[in-house]
Amino acid sequence: MGDKDFDCQLRKLTTGTKLSNLLRERPLVVLKQETTIELTLQTLAGRKILSAPVVGPPEGADPCTFTTNTAGQDVVCFVDIRDILVSFLKELDESIIHKAKMLKRMQVLEEKGTEFATRPLLSLPVIGGDGTFFPNRAVAMTVHELIHDAFLYPRETKAIFGGSATQRVVHRVALFDRESRITHIISQSDIASFLYDHKQLLGGLGQKTAQQLGWADIKVITVRPDTAAVEALALMAENGIAGVAVVSENEALIGNFSFSDLRTMCAEHFSSMALPVAEFLALEHGTEYWGAAAGVKHTTEGEESQQPGSPAARFAAGREFRQKSMSVGHKVGQDLVLATPHDTFAEILEKLVSNRLHRLYIVDELTRPIGIVTLTDILRTVMQQSR
Repeated sequence: MGDKDFDCQLRKLTTGTKLSNLLRERPLVVLKQETTIELTLQTLAGRKILSAPVVGPPEGADPCTFTTNTAGQDVVCFVDIRDILVSFLKELDESIIHKAKMLKRMQVLEEKGTEFATRPLLSLPVIGGDGTFFPNRAVAMTVHELIHDAFLYPRETKAIFGGSATQRVVHRVALFDRESRITHIISQSDIASFLYDHKQLLGGLGQKTAQQLGWADIKVITVRPDTAAVEALALMAENGIAGVAVVSENEALIGNFSFSDLRTMCAEHFSSMALPVAEFLALEHGTEYWGAAAGVKHTTEGEESQQPGSPAARFAAGREFRQKSMSVGHKVGQDLVLATPHDTFAEILEKLVSNRLHRLYIVDELTRPIGIVTLTDILRTVMQQSR
């Protein structure tokens, strides 16, 4: 049986399965457009989620008294942690992001963050690009149509609070009933899990390697461990990406800094984004970045760093050799899951689904990131192979 036959099976799977077969009952978080940014951050952090749909009051209703269960409400948009943090960046001068000393950055981030957090969601200049909405009758859509029309090539744009949403790949879809109440949310992760559950139908695609699929030859945007977290965030916003690789002087992967690492961010934590990205990650994961004690210099001009030759620095530098686990990412408290150019589509899909990841770095024999694969890449490849 050749690739063509397997492609037919894959197409039969995606065109023969309805969206209704993928829906699962789960607790929903729905926010009002008047919700403050602070409460939104607390809600997302408390539920450990990256985004939530936003609704507005029915025409003529009191914005202060309507609830997310009120019939006839206006389905507005999705808000995610990226929207909030990229909007916050617009509050900062370029000099604060790229040139200020650490303590100055901390002071400004705290001051700006405190005021920013009191605003309602409807004040955000960047919002609504990471999700879309369909009426409940869309449960009759096939998985093929869902991937194409909802996730990869959303057709509609909508004015959001006086601004506009650009067409781009989205990561989640919400269904709403006749009363405009949100009933279900389905994400790219749900589609990936569905594909993994039917991996026996991947056939020829399942055996293609990352190298063959072009995933092992993609420029990976990187930062150094001493890059300020807020600078790394600005780099992500500038390039329209959700994460950057943290690499050593030898370009070896140390960690991953992404919006997922910021899902527990609340307004009082904004000042921590002045820290070097490796220290920020280590704190986020409940550990200490060994490189800070081992003599890694900060970018903050005029601030003293540990002398590499000191006993404390030598002890810290040897710390990684005393660790039982030498997994990539341990220096910043992460246990990174990686792929090689020889890993197959099926193996990569399993790693993504089993570890609930949105992306994997492809690394060479020296653990240098030479490519990356995301859930969007998975969906796009499936569409190409089943058309």
